[in-house]
Amino acid sequence: MAGLAIAGSMALALCNPATAQAAEAQAQDATASIQSLLNNPVNGVVNLPSGTFTISPALRLQESEKIVGHNTTLQVAASSGNYQAVLAGASASTDLSGLTITGVTFDQNSQANPITNVQALYKGQPRFVILADKGTGITITGNKFLGINDVDTVVTGGATSQVTISGNSFSAINTPMHDHSTIYTSGTGTTISGNTFTGSAMYDSAAIEVHGDNATVTGNTISGYFRGANIVSNDTSFTANTITGAGSPVDLWSVVAPGLHNVTVTGNVLNINLPYWTHVITQMGLH
Repeated sequence: MAGLAIAGSMALALCNPATAQAAEAQAQDATASIQSLLNNPVNGVVNLPSGTFTISPALRLQESEKIVGHNTTLQVAASSGNYQAVLAGASASTDLSGLTITGVTFDQNSQANPITNVQALYKGQPRFVILADKGTGITITGNKFLGINDVDTVVTGGATSQVTISGNSFSAINTPMHDHSTIYTSGTGTTISGNTFTGSAMYDSAAIEVHGDNATVTGNTISGYFRGANIVSNDTSFTANTITGAGSPVDLWSVVAPGLHNVTVTGNVLNINLPYWTHVITQMGLH
């Protein structure tokens, strides 16, 4: 593939056996090499090479393109501190229409980069993994997100439309306890389907939060989160999802007048964490 051939010229040592390549990647920062690939798509496609590559969380997209991983893991470097996003447009005004990201493993490497200042996350350093502020026809599918510990993991802004986030797997940590939504979307016509979410913290965390209008949330499997979904989007359907062990499986709320409307919640399996609520009731002296 042409993209892989170009990658070889970007000093990623693609001719190495996989084990040697992975070891080499761990020993050096591959940010500049990966960024060069993103800056030079071949016929609109960026083929990321096989291996695990240590990167600083500052990869930027100049325009829409198709990013394809080939057993590719992008791992945030240890001791990176807080940051805006691993992968985002060059600026908030960058139009990412047509962007596709598929087959990539994003390892936030949280154990080697623990959150030490929660308040800093809400002051411009939220540790997002993918941030798309603007664009239509954006597709994020078939990726893995490991060791995630941030405010939000995949984020789309109010200037997006027809975004599809499907078939991904997410493994979240959420320590120390802080407000978190693994997928946080705005805009119009967002589809979130067939994703698997595995959390490890019950407090102040949600798998999915949708704002905007005309969202479709279907066929997702969620466990280990306090909230399966926060629905803040009008004209929205939430169907055929499975949520287990949640404190509050689905929350409906609005931040603007006249309030939320035309929301359908049907055909889901919603399981509440009864031991959690037993503990809460006991703590309140009501049991």
